[in-house]
Amino acid sequence: MRKEARVPVALRDWRTTRSGLRAYDCERMLREEGSRSRMVDPRVQLGMLIVMNLLATTPTPDAVDALGVALGATVLLRCRRAAACVAWCVGYALLWSTSWLCSLSGDPVFVSVGAMLALMRKMYVIGMLAVNLVLTVRVGELACALQRMHVPRLAIVALSVALRFFPTLSVEAASVLDAMKMRGIRMTPLQIVRHPLATVERFAVPLMLRVSVVVDEMSRAATVRGINSSHERSSLYELRIGRADRIFIVAVCAYAALSLLTARDGVTFMGLF
Repeated sequence: MRKEARVPVALRDWRTTRSGLRAYDCERMLREEGSRSRMVDPRVQLGMLIVMNLLATTPTPDAVDALGVALGATVLLRCRRAAACVAWCVGYALLWSTSWLCSLSGDPVFVSVGAMLALMRKMYVIGMLAVNLVLTVRVGELACALQRMHVPRLAIVALSVALRFFPTLSVEAASVLDAMKMRGIRMTPLQIVRHPLATVERFAVPLMLRVSVVVDEMSRAATVRGINSSHERSSLYELRIGRADRIFIVAVCAYAALSLLTARDGVTFMGLF
């Protein structure tokens, strides 16, 4: 006979008093919250993103840059985004190989392209961490983390709105593209190059109009939720710095120290000293 899995007492009481469907929903929510507790703390992700931005202009060797990408890939794996981790690593390998081949050629055009790709490689880990922050951190979690860091309220509002706005923008862009397909309008790269004004008229204008409506709705929702209140806001999320978060803090500090020590030509942190 199969043994019943252990569940919380509150969940067992819920099962005895409610329907099985609602009990299943409750159990799924508890399981999702338990899985999210094993992710990287929003404060750690935000701190790593800030450090990587500050080190972006430091002329470090390629091996150190690859180590930073490996650190970002570890963050993605910790957040249970293995497919995204593989895609980002493959993209970095293609970017590195293309820039290396361009630098080997004697043509000034290809050398310039290689230099531009090398600059993109320096910014690559920033994109990894930024996209992961947007996709894995809820707005409430970010607001709670920033409030505990004693960040000014206006900065919390700006970052929270930005975090919520970019996914909304992608959804609205997909809706506009679907509407264009229903009307038989295809937006291909060749079509964009041949008819740039028509592209602006058919895609950019409807997108901007829809975004303006969304921004108005977001401002109303923020007002209803008491964004103008001077009192300290409460939060449904309980953030804790776990063992893995401490490891990431030590790792990013070690990476920053390694980047400063291995900087070429005596130029270090952002070229300031």
